[in-house]
Amino acid sequence: MKVPVPSGESDLLQCIIDAVSDPVFVKDRDHRWVLFNEAFVSLLGCPREQIAGKSDHDFFPKTQADIFRRQNEFVFETGQANSNEELLSDSQGKTSVLLTRKALWTSPEGNKYLIGVIRDMTAIVGAADEAKRSMDRLHRAQKLETMGHLAAAMAHDFNNLLAAIRGCAGLLMESLPSTHPHRVEVEEIGHAVERASALTAQLLACGRRPGGMPRSVQPAAIIEGMLEMLRRLLPSDVQLEVILSGNPSAIRVDPGLVEQVLLNLVVNAGEALPAGGRVTISLSTVGVGGSTGRPRVRLSVRDDGVGMTEAVRRRIFEPFYTTKEDGSGLGLSTVAETVRRSDGEIKIESAPGKGSAFHVYWPLSEETASLSHKPSRRVLVVDDDEAVRRFAARCLEREGYEVASAGNTAEALRLSDANEGLFTHILIDVVMPGMRGSELAERLCVRQPRARVLFMSGQNYEETPLTVDTKSRFLSKPFSASDLIKCFNVVPRGEDGPSPRVRRQRPARSRRKAS
Repeated sequence: MKVPVPSGESDLLQCIIDAVSDPVFVKDRDHRWVLFNEAFVSLLGCPREQIAGKSDHDFFPKTQADIFRRQNEFVFETGQANSNEELLSDSQGKTSVLLTRKALWTSPEGNKYLIGVIRDMTAIVGAADEAKRSMDRLHRAQKLETMGHLAAAMAHDFNNLLAAIRGCAGLLMESLPSTHPHRVEVEEIGHAVERASALTAQLLACGRRPGGMPRSVQPAAIIEGMLEMLRRLLPSDVQLEVILSGNPSAIRVDPGLVEQVLLNLVVNAGEALPAGGRVTISLSTVGVGGSTGRPRVRLSVRDDGVGMTEAVRRRIFEPFYTTKEDGSGLGLSTVAETVRRSDGEIKIESAPGKGSAFHVYWPLSEETASLSHKPSRRVLVVDDDEAVRRFAARCLEREGYEVASAGNTAEALRLSDANEGLFTHILIDVVMPGMRGSELAERLCVRQPRARVLFMSGQNYEETPLTVDTKSRFLSKPFSASDLIKCFNVVPRGEDGPSPRVRRQRPARSRRKAS
């Protein structure tokens, strides 16, 4: 169709408005676009020929188009120029904030046209909103800091009261004969004072700035000491699980720092579970890493909540960044900064719908690290038969091995993750429920790259899916203690650890697992 335009040099006019960076448009009395520039074409996201002669109702939802039409009609009827803030939603659901200046122009022929110039205010409005949110978060952070100082002051005064109670209870206990019936009540007073003292110590930790005097501490003891408080901080429909490695793992750090990091991570995990779920705290010793060149302790806090997108993960440790309506944006940024100051490292694993895991690494203290470098033989025994596991463990323990046992694949993988790089041998059944032993061995060796792998099975070697190069590492059931030890002594060990492989899988045959 031929689109009417205002009188004048239309080509020159088009060239002029195309040079304007803001969207510009002209509408006729029927509210149809008759002239517009390239910026307006980009705003609508349609080819020029699909815009000419069309109206708002051809592009926007009726409710939005009706609003635009009423605003335009006011200009046509009154001739008064005005400015309107308008919301424009595109096909992807993105909403832009636009400030549109509209004025009336009447041609020499008497035709009325509406001229509009649009300024995209989305970034400016967004920046203003973000500045307001940042100020709100700063005010909340200041309130939290004040509350922390108040809690610390209250704990200090409360400790003075506890000191008097404990002292008087001690004097009373000394004055009572050992057979006095009231000694039980006095002992209960002492126990209550100990519990109250532990609580005030945690309050002091909340109000203390990290970076105090570092000393050799056992993070496992700190975790156990905070469990009662952590459970109270979590919603009632959130379960707290704790998995602590049995290996000694002293680190040299301010204990208040560990308490603050654990507190922030657990509270953050609980907030990621609006419908309830599980928070898991785990502690393990892992291989050498970081700037110190020493083995490290890994403190992990995992939740099975909503998870995070890649965009959120990139910014999660930024000060004042938060995805919560009432969040301060300081919890995780404080964690990251305090961990960094203590020669530590923090990593995160997360995906939408799959929960999140925060891993904090601290180097072992020099004393513990020197002990961990001493030769040690640790074995992971994996078999779904409990009797076989017990027998193998007894045989190996008599030979000086440290043994950990797993009755299923999930438990084996958990033990491997919790003791990364620490197993020197893996004894594994070829036929495991849910996963072939050879496949499980490959997954275990990701965390245990230098472990020697030994396979066992009630089947003949030829009936297993193992390759020829594993024959020297195969033990047929039933076997004796001497058979087991002999096979351990000849297991080959490569420089880069084992790389168990399986043959191309044969068609499955019904076969009962031999015990």
